[in-house]
Amino acid sequence: MNTTDISLAAFAICNVLRIAAYFPQMVTLARRPGAALSFSYGTWVLFTAANTSTAVYAGAVLGDQVLSAVHAFSALCCGALIVLAWWRCRWPLTQAASALR
Repeated sequence: MNTTDISLAAFAICNVLRIAAYFPQMVTLARRPGAALSFSYGTWVLFTAANTSTAVYAGAVLGDQVLSAVHAFSALCCGALIVLAWWRCRWPLTQAASALR
């Protein structure tokens, strides 16, 4: 195994773990409205922008559709977290539950 193989493996593992890490965040925001109060919108908007720009660069400049797709999906997850936090701040669980009745 050479340096290229090791770096590719590390990149793949880190990106799989990063994408998997979004889902516990989403579950926490969905189940605990109070978690949205400590959500950093600036950080997640920056992550969304960074992933989006990487996806565009990878697709348009490098022609690497796999890298582009990975970062596009990551950007979608970041965007979903932003929307979920915003939704939870606007409509806490108690109000949402009473609206369904």
